[in-house]
Amino acid sequence: MKKLEVSAIEEGTVIDQIASKSTFKVANMLNIQDIDQVVLVGVNLSSKKLGKKGIIKIGGKSLTQEEVNKIALIAPDATMNIIK
Repeated sequence: MKKLEVSAIEEGTVIDQIASKSTFKVANMLNIQDIDQVVLVGVNLSSKKLGKKGIIKIGGKSLTQEEVNKIALIAPDATMNIIK
């Protein structure tokens, strides 16, 4: 299998270790279709921890506490990183 390389974002949020089946639920909850910055959604990526995982990168966005709380309910194993 070819290795997929994804460029880093300079500023924004990375939500990683999302269970693959929950990735689009998180993306929809964040209304990514309305974001005018770079957005990357990856699904069924290899993960040692989960087997298969999802990842969402959003340029220029910091999550609100309400969004963090909703993500925790949808994807309790997800990690969230703010890139500055």
